[in-house]
Amino acid sequence: MRLYLKFSTKTKTMILVIVLFILTCIVFSFLRQIDIRNLISLSKEEFKGEIANIYTTTLKRTKEFYTSRAKANLESDNIKNYIKNQDIEKIKILTQARFKVLKEENPYLLNMKFFNNQGQLLTFLGIKNRSLNPKNAKNEYFFLDKDILTYHILTPFYEKNKLLGWIEFCLAAEYFLKEIQDFSELKGNIVFNKEYQDGNLITKGSQTFILHSFTLFDVDDKQAKMIFYQDITEQEDIIKKSFIEALILSLFLILIILLILHYGFKVLIKRLEISENSLRHLNANLEQKIQIELQKRREQERILMHQSRLASMGEMIGNIAHQWRQPLTELSAIITHLGLMMELKRLDCENFKKQEKSAENLISYMSKTIDDFRNFFKPNTEKIVFSIEKTLDKTLKLLESSFKEHSINVKKDFKEEIEFYGFQNQFSQAILNILCNAKDVLIERKIKNPCIKISLTRENQNIFIKIKDNGGGITISPVEKIFEPYISTKHANMGTGIGLYMSKVIIEKNFKGNLYAENKDNGAEFTINLILTSSPKMQMKA
Repeated sequence: MRLYLKFSTKTKTMILVIVLFILTCIVFSFLRQIDIRNLISLSKEEFKGEIANIYTTTLKRTKEFYTSRAKANLESDNIKNYIKNQDIEKIKILTQARFKVLKEENPYLLNMKFFNNQGQLLTFLGIKNRSLNPKNAKNEYFFLDKDILTYHILTPFYEKNKLLGWIEFCLAAEYFLKEIQDFSELKGNIVFNKEYQDGNLITKGSQTFILHSFTLFDVDDKQAKMIFYQDITEQEDIIKKSFIEALILSLFLILIILLILHYGFKVLIKRLEISENSLRHLNANLEQKIQIELQKRREQERILMHQSRLASMGEMIGNIAHQWRQPLTELSAIITHLGLMMELKRLDCENFKKQEKSAENLISYMSKTIDDFRNFFKPNTEKIVFSIEKTLDKTLKLLESSFKEHSINVKKDFKEEIEFYGFQNQFSQAILNILCNAKDVLIERKIKNPCIKISLTRENQNIFIKIKDNGGGITISPVEKIFEPYISTKHANMGTGIGLYMSKVIIEKNFKGNLYAENKDNGAEFTINLILTSSPKMQMKA
């Protein structure tokens, strides 16, 4: 069993407004969350940038300080010569006091090493640890040995551009943690685990931290990072609080809107219902008027079609008169001949039979002429498969005598025989109207050597019938106006102005084709374009 829920206009309006409001609140909350998160993200970037700046400054300051200490040591007490001569005892004795002072200044200083120009360790002060060969190392580098990370500063010294050796200071990496902590009050660690990634969130109890990491050493599978924890508990609380505030505000506003909709929209809904009923009534009247107008248009088209057929029939009566003129003359001559032979008593049976046969042939020809014209005007409501070429020939034959009387030369150019499925007589009517229009123009304008060319071609599925005359072209502008009803370029007593209109209606409405005209080579050219969507037999089956 199906349950159908019918809502009133008021309920629909309330639901729509509430849904729109909820969507607006969601979008607003979402945008606010984005703004807050962007601010927090900016704070995180600034925090990380501050740490990076302290770290970079500390590196630079430490390198400069111990490089200057190395150079000062070389310049005093002839240390350079002792290193050159590899006098280890003298080096240690003279450097011991200076190293002790440096160690007191910086407890993170681990040792001070002296190397010869081959990179071999001569002696050291402080604790012993591993380091890189100076020949293969940079002037400053981090070195990881058994989870102990150290920072090394190498200072080369020369004599007459010749390398004599190096002095190296080695500091524990924790020195940088202390420096950053002194400046930013942040505590950090040095870790050797790749799982600590920059930007990771870590929750501890009710607090939330974001991880900022700086890679100090990364060779092969060994990695050392300096990490700092930024407490973002307050920022996360702000995000949660903003969400709760938005939710409470939305619920409060929804309640107010419900009250407004319930009490304030009654009048509006009532007016809407009245307007809806009024519009429904107007739509019904409008639909009725449209149907009446359509009926009038159909009736007008039927009248125009009837007028067009009457005009064509008048044209055809004139053509019948031309067709019958010569047979009637010959029939009159036969009757006169028979009367004369009878008066002279020279009419025998054989001669009578001969004249009778001639008269019968003439009467049969005249009867056939009537049948041709009657078949042309016979209304057909069913589509048939017909030959376009043969239909064009039959239509031309109806006007043959009129063309001959006015010395109009007709040139045909039919490339191939094409079959089409449609209303054959309507197609003939459309062709006849165009031909009659061309003939009347040639006669009215008294064109020398009048000529009408008609061609039939096919390009893939497109069929083109072109009818062209040399009557000087269409004088109406724009040319398309020639197809409007009661528009004619001929004299008032030569046309009604509906022939070309009905031809366009037939071709475009009943044949789903196109009929257009253009001025070309001192004449008018009418083109009919039909689409052969499938074979005529397949069209007939469909």
